[in-house]
Amino acid sequence: MKPAWHPYLQRNVPRYTSYPSALAFSEDVGTPQLETALSGIGQYEPISLYLHIPFCKQLCWYCGCNMRVENRDERIAAYADDLISELGLLGAQLAGRGRLTQVHFGGGTPNTLQARDLERLLAAIEDNFRLTDATPVAMEIDPRLCSAFQAAHLVRAGINRFSIGVQDFHEDVQRAINRVQPFELVRDCVAMLRQGGVRDISLDLLYGLPKQTGRGFADTVSRSISLAPDRISLFGYAHLPARLKHQRLINERDLPSRDERTELAEMAAQQLEEAGYQRIGFDHFALPTTPIAEAARRHTLNRNFQGYTEDCANVVIGAGVSAISSVHGTIVQNAKDLRAWQARLRAGALTANRGVIATLEEEDLGDWIKRLLCDMRASLTRYFDIIQADGPTCEGIINALQPFVIDGIISIDGDDVVVAREATPLARVVAAVFDPHVNDIQRYASPAV
Repeated sequence: MKPAWHPYLQRNVPRYTSYPSALAFSEDVGTPQLETALSGIGQYEPISLYLHIPFCKQLCWYCGCNMRVENRDERIAAYADDLISELGLLGAQLAGRGRLTQVHFGGGTPNTLQARDLERLLAAIEDNFRLTDATPVAMEIDPRLCSAFQAAHLVRAGINRFSIGVQDFHEDVQRAINRVQPFELVRDCVAMLRQGGVRDISLDLLYGLPKQTGRGFADTVSRSISLAPDRISLFGYAHLPARLKHQRLINERDLPSRDERTELAEMAAQQLEEAGYQRIGFDHFALPTTPIAEAARRHTLNRNFQGYTEDCANVVIGAGVSAISSVHGTIVQNAKDLRAWQARLRAGALTANRGVIATLEEEDLGDWIKRLLCDMRASLTRYFDIIQADGPTCEGIINALQPFVIDGIISIDGDDVVVAREATPLARVVAAVFDPHVNDIQRYASPAV
């Protein structure tokens, strides 16, 4: 990355997996607003369903997810019971409306579910959301839990997309984050899924972890490529010990510097592209023949709470503790506390207890930002039409963009603002210039801030 670009990395900007972001959530929006929004879903409108499974067998010190360590199968089964109840309540609100285009099991660790509980959940999805054999069903899995028996069962049950958490293959890094899993274990997990006929496997890699080095992470990327995954996600570790107490177990002296993090990310991206992977947005890579790569080329790529996706659904319904739903501008989150979530469901009620209702302008602006982050270009005229900006506001935004143009991060192509190919890691920083919720345009006038 060009040295002039490094100061931009210091800016704290939203991930833009929704708009407005979770920072705008309040307790004034919750279940009643979600129920109203669900009643407005069209008869055949595409719907993406997310199910959050919060349980893990062991705490990974880097984790930023809503999770809890649980080793008692009966408690996980009880959670599945409550999740089935929630699916029933959501299905009743939909009353047969909507067309399911994708199911995603996230966590936590979804493959903590026992076979019988997964089968019950899939049956509930079929009953309430009309799940078909053609619907992609994805699951995040911990390879340390994936036996040959489990892999075969997951495939038979209908899971046809898998995301495997790798992070880093080097033992000293793994010990520093409390997640030890040898390369051979991941290799065998991939092989078992391939033998079952799975054709869509993704690996998750994480840079910025303690004790990572350029040589070591290059080896991790090389080993990952050797497994021939269809997709690879390349995320940066977010060290937030003030909010996530377990991250205090990580020795901050072992963390790479900001410049070292940047070098790790750039090196990994170069390796992946040289190996034939197509860059998708700013943190995904995929083989050119995959559906997500085809969506990127057709400019139909989507972005939601799971990141970049080829799924066309603009409606996301979240089930499970802390899950987020986005329905026609109503964005709500379920109760984050497990007991509170269970209590509401056992009383026969949905659990959304915080959120935001986007204005029509915010909905349009969210779509505009999505296109910028998916296509790396978007129309300035369309943007100014959305925000109905007056002269001074337009001038302020144009002025705020000038350093980005001077530094080669963006260019103006006719009516479009275009993010330079090498600058895609800075796409969210560019998007933030156009975000009224960031609401201090002047601080973007100089990258030295």
